[in-house]
Amino acid sequence: MNLLGIFLLTSTVVIYLLTYFAIASQGVNWPMIAIEDIVALNWRSQFDIDFIIHLILLASWISWREGFTTKGHIFGALSIVMGGMFTFPYLIRAIYLAKGNPVEILLGSRQIVREAHSS
Repeated sequence: MNLLGIFLLTSTVVIYLLTYFAIASQGVNWPMIAIEDIVALNWRSQFDIDFIIHLILLASWISWREGFTTKGHIFGALSIVMGGMFTFPYLIRAIYLAKGNPVEILLGSRQIVREAHSS
């Protein structure tokens, strides 16, 4: 899990730097840029839709992992809107709190339910 943590930390720094440069050169109106890309019906459209579907899937997992609580829904929404800017630090924290245990990382609050049923 150390390698994954290093990868996520590096990815977090890279995505924040790229976001800074994108805002500096194109401003903060990313929704309009994304919509223009999608309606163009070209390869960028295909990539953007594929990426949005991945973000929704990831947000669903985060919400589920957090037990479909208010916090889980907020975290899910943040993962869609912010992408890796939210999700990478979220995963770093999950790995740290789970002490690298993959089952606990994947299940989150569901781990408690799993342990209660196995007793």
